[in-house]
Amino acid sequence: MSLNPIHAARVRIAETWTPAQLDQLDALVAVCALVARADGWVTPEERARMLERMRGLAALAVFGVDDALEAFEALERRFEQDPEAAQFEAEMAIRRLRGRDDAARSVVNAACVVATSDGGLDAEERDVLLRICSLLSLSPIQFDLVAERGRR
Repeated sequence: MSLNPIHAARVRIAETWTPAQLDQLDALVAVCALVARADGWVTPEERARMLERMRGLAALAVFGVDDALEAFEALERRFEQDPEAAQFEAEMAIRRLRGRDDAARSVVNAACVVATSDGGLDAEERDVLLRICSLLSLSPIQFDLVAERGRR
């Protein structure tokens, strides 16, 4: 069941989407928020760039951009009010996709797109992406986040 309070407020979401879809939406929103906050805060310019990048994510076509953006803003408000609780909630949302490899890979791919939206991948963003892979039990090699060791 979704932890996102926005779902409770919007009955249509709960009536239209399956629990698995809600889990994927929560995870997608969570990775976007974590990547946006990789350096510890989100400036207005970063927020605008992040929201614009989220609009272009293919994964959001399934859910509806407006619902996802509203959920992202709700999570961002929670980060502003209680960063530790919001971090825990975001990681729990991501963990719910563990074992559902297609959905998990889709979420990591979206996080990678968002992380590189400013033209590069800095160390803090890479660390967040590695943490996301760990939460999902996915190898970061498949996302080119670490080099594969040469075989002998």
